[in-house]
Amino acid sequence: MTGLRFAAPGYATLHEALLRETDRETCAAAFTHANPKHGAWVVAEPGVELVPESAYERRDAVSAVLRPAYLVNLANRARAQGLGLVLAHTHPRCDRAPVFSPIDDAGEAEIKAYLDRRAPDSAPLALVVGPNGCRCRQLGATTELPVWEIGETVRLVSDAGAAAGASVHDRQIRAFGAIGQAILGKLHVAVIGAGGTGSVVVQQLAHLGVSALTVIDPDTVEQTNLNRLVGAGQGDVGVPKVEVARRSVLAVNPDAHVQAVTGDVVDYDVAQRLAGFDFVFLCTDSHASRAVVGQAAYQHLVPTIDMGVSITIGAAGVEHVTGRVQMLTPGASCLSCTRALDGEQIRREMMTPEQRAADPYVQGLHEPQPAVISLNSTMASLAITMFLGAVTPVPAQARFQLYDGVRGTIRPTVARANPTCIVCSREGALAKGASWPLPVRPPEARDGR
Repeated sequence: MTGLRFAAPGYATLHEALLRETDRETCAAAFTHANPKHGAWVVAEPGVELVPESAYERRDAVSAVLRPAYLVNLANRARAQGLGLVLAHTHPRCDRAPVFSPIDDAGEAEIKAYLDRRAPDSAPLALVVGPNGCRCRQLGATTELPVWEIGETVRLVSDAGAAAGASVHDRQIRAFGAIGQAILGKLHVAVIGAGGTGSVVVQQLAHLGVSALTVIDPDTVEQTNLNRLVGAGQGDVGVPKVEVARRSVLAVNPDAHVQAVTGDVVDYDVAQRLAGFDFVFLCTDSHASRAVVGQAAYQHLVPTIDMGVSITIGAAGVEHVTGRVQMLTPGASCLSCTRALDGEQIRREMMTPEQRAADPYVQGLHEPQPAVISLNSTMASLAITMFLGAVTPVPAQARFQLYDGVRGTIRPTVARANPTCIVCSREGALAKGASWPLPVRPPEARDGR
């Protein structure tokens, strides 16, 4: 689905500011980190600016015309900063979701021709906003793009389109409505890690009606995976885990579109895909992959749910069973703020095999840990319910949960975000798009060069 993404409360602020005047159209402009290849535009900080009164050539209840000098200024700024451009205006008297008018079509064609000359890489968008919604499209085109406000609630603020009506989802529609089901059917969801938790997440997403899935994992099925890898059997040993996941989804929904990527998300070429997803589930036990995906969640405004479970064994047997499910999204603390990442472990995991072999301090990097399918399934189910609470009307409010398997408790918690955090703050990676570097392994490191 992708589209135009605002970090919350960016769209709500824009909507309120634009519609203060109800008798004349009002215009605004924003710059974006544009990624047309993946169909994603991230509104750059500090957000949207209202057009000053002096920049209008004329405006009334049905049209607004900007002065050429103002458009020159916008084009020059976009080109100088390597940013995309959004031109927004209102239809203040529209009592339904607004639509682009013939006047809009004519004005856009003229502006598009100008921007193609002055800022050819600006990938400009047009946004029309009314009291009851908005619509977005590439400037001068007809195909519409979704508009999202990304925060602890992931709001589709533009039209969701026709509601899904398949009888297979009837019981879900009774729970969270046809619009909620329609949104699930439009999202492109990625699952990073197709092992114990990832295989359960993939299966549940398929049953929910998520029909566009990408599964990323570098590993093949091993004998020791079979106690917890949903969908795998003895005949799958040696098969890529992503192929088992793909088969699991298609068994539920033969019409689903599933991309199986055998690769490691810490590698540059695989990590570039992250900008093109609408939602991500982070199901690995690798600190390096969690660092990469966790940062991408903020800089590309791709909401992500990270999960994990740990079993501590002592002299008398199991001493602790702990789990964590955490949503990574604007307004919520990141994995760095919650101290869920180990910097030294990230360094080791980013090494090439040659570097690792030469480092005398690398020990136990691949030491097998205890794993039980029931615990993996518990964390996966908590993550899926958190996802439903974020994208549909399901009133699941927790965005950070801790599980104690010994006591049998699940408790919501919160964590204070560092206001200058390099990952989740406006001073760091938040809404920086591809202009901010991800902590990935470059191609030459992966290839051993």
